[in-house]
Order: sequence, then C-alpha cells, then structure tokens
Amino acid sequence: MDHALDNRLERRLDRRASRRTSVLFGATVVAALAASPFFVLYELLLGAGGLAGTALLPRRFRDGTAGMTATVIFAGILAGSLPYLVAAPFLF
Repeated sequence: MDHALDNRLERRLDRRASRRTSVLFGATVVAALAASPFFVLYELLLGAGGLAGTALLPRRFRDGTAGMTATVIFAGILAGSLPYLVAAPFLF
C-alpha cells in the first residue's frame, strides 16, 4: 500500500516539475525573442556556450535541480535567437 502511495506522489511531483520546466522554457524563449533583434549574436553564443557548459558540469550538479534549471534557461536563450538567425539572410 505504501509503495502505491509513493508512486502516485512521485508521479505528481514529476508532473509539477515538468510543468514548471515548460513555463521556465517558454518565459526564457519569449524574453530572448524580445531582446534578439539587438543581441542575437550574443544570445547565440551565450545559449550554445551555456548548453555546452552544463553538459560538462560534474554529474552531481547536472542531475540536480540547479543543473536542470541552467540547461532549460540556456536552451530557451538559444531557441529564442534561432528565428532571427534564420530570417537574417532574407532581410539583409
């Protein structure tokens, strides 16, 4: 009985963490899209460098909440700069 309760609680926490991660990613993408016309190259470098940096971090940091948050933020910055990079050759 306790095992079933633990599984339900763990699933609920996973859903909550997934929702929080999605909201954080969406907010970061929107912020990056708003700033991208002026800082698109800096955002590209920051996002790519940050993702590479979080991949190289020690395992205990990468598996924790802070590591996941850093990865989501850097992925959002990179995703927010990509539409401007795709459109740039057609505008200039």
